[in-house]
Amino acid sequence: MAEIKLQTGSRVFEVLAYLCHSPLEALKQFVENGADAIEQSGRSDGCIRVRLDHSQNQQNRSPMIIIEDNGIGMSSEKMGHILQNIGNSEKLQHVLRGEKGVGILAFALLADELHLSSRNGGHAASCLVLKREWLREGKAEIIKQCPHHRLSKPGVKAHLTGILPEIAPQLTKARLKQYLSREFANDLRRNLYTLYIGDSHGYEAVEPRIFNGVPTLSTNISLGPWGNAHVQLYTLPFEAEGATIDLCGRAGIRLCSLTDIEEFKKEPWLGQRLEGCVRCDRFRGTADKAAVVQDEVYQALAEALHSLEPKLIEKIGQVTQEYRQNRLAEIMNRVDRFIGYFLRYKETGEMPKRKVVPKEETAPEFIQRLDLPPVRAISRVSSGSHSQQRQLSFLQADLCLPPDNRPQLRTWSDNGGNAVKINVLHTDFLSSEKDDKRCAWYLFSVWAKQQLLKEYGTDAEALADEMVGLFSKAGPLLNQFAIRPRSSSRTVETVKS
Repeated sequence: MAEIKLQTGSRVFEVLAYLCHSPLEALKQFVENGADAIEQSGRSDGCIRVRLDHSQNQQNRSPMIIIEDNGIGMSSEKMGHILQNIGNSEKLQHVLRGEKGVGILAFALLADELHLSSRNGGHAASCLVLKREWLREGKAEIIKQCPHHRLSKPGVKAHLTGILPEIAPQLTKARLKQYLSREFANDLRRNLYTLYIGDSHGYEAVEPRIFNGVPTLSTNISLGPWGNAHVQLYTLPFEAEGATIDLCGRAGIRLCSLTDIEEFKKEPWLGQRLEGCVRCDRFRGTADKAAVVQDEVYQALAEALHSLEPKLIEKIGQVTQEYRQNRLAEIMNRVDRFIGYFLRYKETGEMPKRKVVPKEETAPEFIQRLDLPPVRAISRVSSGSHSQQRQLSFLQADLCLPPDNRPQLRTWSDNGGNAVKINVLHTDFLSSEKDDKRCAWYLFSVWAKQQLLKEYGTDAEALADEMVGLFSKAGPLLNQFAIRPRSSSRTVETVKS
């Protein structure tokens, strides 16, 4: 066992908190080190595994995280060299992810102890031990032939033991998978290594982040004497939590989100309606690797992006309108089919059987959200600027702007026309439109009203009474088909970058 002296200082935790703003960023340091080790080894079968182990009652074990790679590994001499040269890393001379040599200390933001077992080439495995309580004293240990952490192949295996109680709830498998797929997307797209995240239920492969939305822009932007930046943007039809535009530097390494920068905290960038990335090899990361240095390269890019804002705002409006029209068209189509089921049920009292349809015959995803029996779309949509003409069997309805003299109307009939007009600006329609279930009920009530008006005319009392009866009869059928909102499953065109 060899004891190593570190030059950490009494304010080491303040420095670490500055370098890593969250537990996820602290954990990222170890994955970055694994990625660097694999790249340095030059192997084509590189692999990094991150395992969450929250079991506390098995043999007095405390919660831990294990990160392992099959990269170049380290000898005990190399371990000692790294610890005594923190902040003066040799990685500064290479296009690597961990640049300051301080990532190894990030364990202190996550756990009580770090046991870093490593093997390099023909050298025997060694284990580096660091503890939070040792950092202020500048103490570490290197154990040769550690009895608890052995490796038979080159690589590194980091055990972060005693996960801090306030940190553990934030380190879930799903959250880590999403975070790593974004942060290491460029490496994963280039197949530099495979990345897995696991827990007691097994491992899952981390796939590179997939950009959602309608392809909007994919081009190189000239930055004058500083070369080019590649911009790739997608437009979403609705606000999506987590939608970001990544700023990437050399080797495609992610530096930050565009909206982390103050001058881009505005529309259209801030509205979570755009996804994509902006890459320029001349970008430089800040000391804490949480932003881009705002030098002349950045300034040239900022001017170019600001010039795109009017075009992007127009595109967002266009995509939103098209999505709204398509979504409403599909809901109307499904409600029309439901009315057919309802009328047959009303006559016979028998529940219609669900029909299994081959995958290639299933309706579009917008229809599937209503969770009715899958059928083919049977309508044709002819959309103008303010209305959609529906060619349906039962629900004869157009979505229109209201007459100038009667904006309060929910629905009305055109003289000589067969279709009822639905006011798309009425507050009832606007509120129901946000939710699939409410929208379906609203459209069904429009149909029910028209059927009753045909029979009862202006007899309001009979109309109201029969309306209650219709909905009472429809209740069991609606429960059978479970029309319900699925706001989390909104589907848009997905494009893999």
